Amino acid sequence: MNKTKIRTWLKKAKPYLIILCVALLLELLVFNFHSYHLIFGGYEKTELPLTDAGLSGGYTENDGAYRSNAGGNTVSIEYKNIGKRVGTVYVKCVLPDAYVDEKGASHPKTDYINVSIDAKDETWAASYRGNVAKGQIIHGNERSQTIILDLSGEVSDLNIKLTTEKGSTFTVESVTINKSQPMQFSLLRLLLITLITSFVYSMLKQPVFGESFENRRFETKVAFILVTAVFVLLAMRLTEITGNMTGYKNTSGNQITKEIVDAFRAGQTHLLATPPKELLELDNPYDWSERIEKGVNGLWDHLLYDGKYYSYYGIGPVLLLYLPYNLITGYYFPSAESILNFGVVGIIFLSMLFYELIKRFFPRLSVNIAVFSLVILQLCSGIWYCFVYANFYEIAQASGFMFTCMGFYFLIRSSLIGEGRIDKLSLVASSFCLAMAVLCRPTLALYCIVAMIFVAFGYIKMRGCVKENGGSLVKESAKYLACALTCYVLIGGIQMAYNFMRFGNPLDFGIQYSLTINDFTRAEYHTDFAMIGFWNFLFAFPTVKPDFPFVFSNFSSLDVNGYYFIANYNAVGLIWRALPIFGYFGASRAYKKLDKKKRLPAVLIIGASCVLAPLIIIFSIWESGYGVRYSADFAWQLIVGAMCILFFLYGLTDKDEKKADMRKMITIFFAVSVIVALAVNFGMIYDYIPKTGARESEYLSFERIFEFWK
Repeated sequence: MNKTKIRTWLKKAKPYLIILCVALLLELLVFNFHSYHLIFGGYEKTELPLTDAGLSGGYTENDGAYRSNAGGNTVSIEYKNIGKRVGTVYVKCVLPDAYVDEKGASHPKTDYINVSIDAKDETWAASYRGNVAKGQIIHGNERSQTIILDLSGEVSDLNIKLTTEKGSTFTVESVTINKSQPMQFSLLRLLLITLITSFVYSMLKQPVFGESFENRRFETKVAFILVTAVFVLLAMRLTEITGNMTGYKNTSGNQITKEIVDAFRAGQTHLLATPPKELLELDNPYDWSERIEKGVNGLWDHLLYDGKYYSYYGIGPVLLLYLPYNLITGYYFPSAESILNFGVVGIIFLSMLFYELIKRFFPRLSVNIAVFSLVILQLCSGIWYCFVYANFYEIAQASGFMFTCMGFYFLIRSSLIGEGRIDKLSLVASSFCLAMAVLCRPTLALYCIVAMIFVAFGYIKMRGCVKENGGSLVKESAKYLACALTCYVLIGGIQMAYNFMRFGNPLDFGIQYSLTINDFTRAEYHTDFAMIGFWNFLFAFPTVKPDFPFVFSNFSSLDVNGYYFIANYNAVGLIWRALPIFGYFGASRAYKKLDKKKRLPAVLIIGASCVLAPLIIIFSIWESGYGVRYSADFAWQLIVGAMCILFFLYGLTDKDEKKADMRKMITIFFAVSVIVALAVNFGMIYDYIPKTGARESEYLSFERIFEFWK
């Protein structure tokens, strides 16, 4: 390699080397600033023998260590007349894994110890200043054993109080004051800062990403593939850390993976389980309070109708996966693995859908805005909440998400709207997928209705082609309608037949017969309940705190008086999770600038697909209550509609050099939106993950990487 090539390479690499150097400096100076705490101040490292301390709450053994008693008690270690400056207190502890003692008693793993320190310094010497320092010693985290203190002058007395949860134990081996906080070099932290900053910089500064999609189609495709691959890996990792994966030889399962499978294998639609006589004899078995009062148990969230148990949840995944797998292997397909599979396919098709949308309708959009938008869309899709748990709720949600993404991808690819010849194979695939989405989750039937708008415009387009090119309108119409509607009729017929066999009504899905949170047979509609969903899904402000993950939910029941079920309090409005949602404010301007012939199709398609259907779904949640995972039904659709408006407005400036500043502002807006989406959505997802159990200490250590001041 000659000098010219080396200089050229260094010039191109210079920004990224600067980013790496800044990240390294942050690691060295900012994230480890506590390591410099004792440099200036005359602090003398001194070990304080446990034999010199006043001890309470535990017991000592021959090795000289001090052990806590099981039961969540507080251990106190008090030192008098220290007479030294104190900048750190290092408590060397052993936090055991789960074990069984010599008496046969089981003890849980000790994930952490809460530390509280009372102190007397020269500003408060007559008595203890209580809780002057706090900390948390984490299992397996050596650095957390050092507690930083900011006291004035010499310290006379220290009282160190250590507390665990009930049943946990620990051993204190020694106490040392003024031991330096060890440096911590976090490769994860370094990579995150370097990669995220480099990604945003590349998108904004590299000329190739500032060019239009139509000129850089290959580069866009590669970027989309890489972004999608990252999200697929994240989905796999999220599923893995939740600990729900069970392997592929299950002899048990849940309502969808086993109970419906067993019922179908027995040639019936009702489940094999038989309702107890006591349940059937209740005045109102759907009243949860009566079941509790009478001590009668029913299968939770199952349907009770005509003395039999049924399932409300869709049979789509049963017919396509769970039943065939059981017939072939004799085992029940695992929930977590199937949710992961559904979700990953949905993630891939969401990227494909978005790529197809840009290719067909916004080819002059810059590559960087396209990539930024994809990242936002994937972050906000709502599918991430389904990977955390492995219940039948998440199966229905994830499979419905997958088929909806697939359905809309093929719907766009079929060229029913826009330029190009109608692709009948894609039209068939679209109708199959959208119909299957309903067979997974009845709520998604709205998108089948929306698809009829596409079909109507496609028919108009097909008729125009026949008139222009010749041919039989009757024959072409029959072929077109057969491709467009056959799957809806067949799969819809399966659902209607299934409903009729269960409840004698082809349009009755049976949710009102659920043995769940409320008696749905008597629940009344209240607009206030619907408003709770609209507020929390769309408008709730995020809360920012100096604790990991820094952005927190802000659920509100709007002070509504009445029973409203809340599955979780994880809520930040979509307009804050995906800032491009504000693009809807530009709808009026976009409408005026749009060609008059295109106004009606644009309003009907975007209005129905991206606004009306999602809002109806949010409205319908009033009865079921709030759960953040429901956003997988409507979040990406709402975002895509707003993005389409912004993309169109951006296209108006594309050929006008005088509006270069406007294009730059829009690009920066999307860059900022990516950063906000990363922060807010990560905060919501992390908050949603249960952090108790075997990995609790791992979560605490992970948080310390970013809470570097603790």
